[in-house]
Amino acid sequence: MPRVPPSLKLFWGCVAAVVVIGVAVLQYLGPIKSVPALAARGNGIPVPSPMLQAASSVDPAWKIPHPGPYGVTPMHYYAARATAAADEPRVAIMIAGIGYALTPSLAAVHNLPPQISLALSPYAPHDETIAAAARAAGHETIIGLPMQVDGEPTFTAGDDALRAGSAAPHNLKRLDWALSRAAGYAGVTDTIGLTVPELFLKHQHAAAWLGGQLAKAGVFMIIASPNVTPPPGVASSIADIVIDPDTGIAAETADLNRLGTIALAHGHALGVLDRPTGPAIAALAAWCKSLGAAHIALVPVSALALPAGSR
Repeated sequence: MPRVPPSLKLFWGCVAAVVVIGVAVLQYLGPIKSVPALAARGNGIPVPSPMLQAASSVDPAWKIPHPGPYGVTPMHYYAARATAAADEPRVAIMIAGIGYALTPSLAAVHNLPPQISLALSPYAPHDETIAAAARAAGHETIIGLPMQVDGEPTFTAGDDALRAGSAAPHNLKRLDWALSRAAGYAGVTDTIGLTVPELFLKHQHAAAWLGGQLAKAGVFMIIASPNVTPPPGVASSIADIVIDPDTGIAAETADLNRLGTIALAHGHALGVLDRPTGPAIAALAAWCKSLGAAHIALVPVSALALPAGSR
C-alpha cells in the first residue's frame, strides 16, 4: 500500500476538525435566520415590504416605491389577482379620492367586491387606516398624484401639485412627497378626486420627466383626465368613462351600463368614480352584482394596465 505523506495526513486532519467544530457551532447557535425576504405572494394583498421601498433623495425620511430583489416591482407585487377567462370581456373600476371622508371610504372597502381598485389621495387624513383595511379586504391600492389642473388659479390641486413650469428639483420634491404618503400600492393616477382634469401630462417635457421617475419606482399609471397621453415608458391604462357622483344615481347607472357595453364591444373597459359617496358606492355595489349575468368579468385596474403575460 502506498505510503501517505505526513503533510497530507495533517491537511485532512485539519479539514475533519473544522467540520466537527462547525457542526458543533451550528448546533449551539440553532437555525440561522435568513435576511428579510419578500413574503409569499398568495392571492391577497401583501403588507408593505421594506425591500420594495427606497429613501427619497430629497428627504431620506420619505420612503418611496422601488423595485426589489430579482426584479420584483411594486406594480406586480401589490396588484390584486384577476380571475377572468382569456376570452371573457373585462371591466375594471377605480375609485379616486379615497381617504378624505372616512365613512364612505370604509364603505368602499367593505361593501364593494375586492376587484374594485381604490386610489388614495395624498392630502387625505385617513390614508394609513384605509390602506390597511383595503389590503385586508383584498383591494389593490393606488396613490393619486396632485397635478396642475385646467382653470388655475380658480381651481387647484394644491401647493404640492406637479407643475409643468416648475424646475425639476421642485417637482421631484412634490412627487416624492406624494409617493411617500402611503405604502404598499401598485400604481399611481393623475386624479386625486377632483372633477377638473389635469394639464401636466399635456406638456411633453413634463410627461417625459414623470415617465422616467415612475419607471424607476416600478409602478403603473391610471389616466383619468380626458385627452391625456400616458407618460412614456410606464405601464398604463386610460379611463373610458369618468363618473361624477354628483350627477345622481340614474346618471351613474347609465354610465356603468355604457362601461359594460364598451367591454362587450372591445373586450375591456375602465371606469373611474372620481370620489366615494354613500349612494354612489351602494349603486356601484348593486351594478357589480349584475355583471355575471352579462358574462362580464370584474377585474382590478392592474389587469388592464400591466402588459399581458406579466401578471
